[in-house]
Amino acid sequence: MSKKKTENEKTFSDLTHKSWFKNGDAVKVGDSMANIMNGEVQSIEVKEIFVGDEFRTWKIVIDREDKIHLLKTSRELK
Repeated sequence: MSKKKTENEKTFSDLTHKSWFKNGDAVKVGDSMANIMNGEVQSIEVKEIFVGDEFRTWKIVIDREDKIHLLKTSRELK
């Protein structure tokens, strides 16, 4: 039995295992702090950021191309 895709079903990039930081209107994502320091980063131009109401352990980032990315707040570099 196969699953049927509904019209409003969306997919997202799971970046919860990666380190990240906010830089102006962009989020920079890398595999580790060392990779980020070496310039090996993915840059996401932020359109919107959503956080949980009660538990703020995840951030949902929507980029300018309306792609959705899931980040874990404990992996944020400050």
